[in-house]
Amino acid sequence: MKTPLLPLATLALLTVSLSQCVAPATNDGSASAPAGSASSDGSIKPGMTKAQVIAVWGEPDEKKQTASGELWRWAQQGWKRHVPVYGTWAKVEEHVVRFGADGKVIGTGTEDYGNAFQEGWRRAYGTN
Repeated sequence: MKTPLLPLATLALLTVSLSQCVAPATNDGSASAPAGSASSDGSIKPGMTKAQVIAVWGEPDEKKQTASGELWRWAQQGWKRHVPVYGTWAKVEEHVVRFGADGKVIGTGTEDYGNAFQEGWRRAYGTN
């Protein structure tokens, strides 16, 4: 029986190209822009306003009011779970921005839920 090389090559190329789909690495940007100014490198810095954050990352998937301000979450990587073969091993992250009572950024973070085998455990019990 002949093995169709084109479908296998296409699958391999798709797997390799999708494995590169991660959030871009950002530097601290301390030399590029002062705190509170709009970021040209895609990073969120303390002191930025909500409008500046939306200009850099777009509208968040979730907004939650907290006692000290507001928490915004970007979780647009769920599509990775639906890619055949690759989806099981894809790393899924959620990006979080915390705002103070004045509406300015006080902190950011990334929650790494790992691959499909790790995700349920990490969502239930944390990443550490």
